[in-house]
Amino acid sequence: MANFGELDPVMMADALRGIAPYGFRHVDSLNDVSMPKGSGYFGKLPNQNGMVSTELSASNENGSFPMINPAMNKADIQALLNNQPITNDMYNKAQQWANYRQSQGQSPFISPVGELRYPMPTE
Repeated sequence: MANFGELDPVMMADALRGIAPYGFRHVDSLNDVSMPKGSGYFGKLPNQNGMVSTELSASNENGSFPMINPAMNKADIQALLNNQPITNDMYNKAQQWANYRQSQGQSPFISPVGELRYPMPTE
């Protein structure tokens, strides 16, 4: 029997799967709006939990940005997928990528329509 006074996280995840199949982006405050994640620059990547990761978003005073992006090398991406601590170098690369995209008038995140996916880095 359902308890309508409490939210069941599994039921909520199933209900939101069609709306946000990859989850929602990171926010620092409950006052911030969390946007649905897309399939990311490299598509669905297997992570250490046996699930998939697409963006692994982070944020700073300028907004949210993807940690998995074309500025990262293979080792950076693998460390993120293995849930290893984010290094200053990785964070700086992600911020630089976000700044570059924003300077071009684009979102730091890949558009779900009209942009081609990138090949996974080999090095």
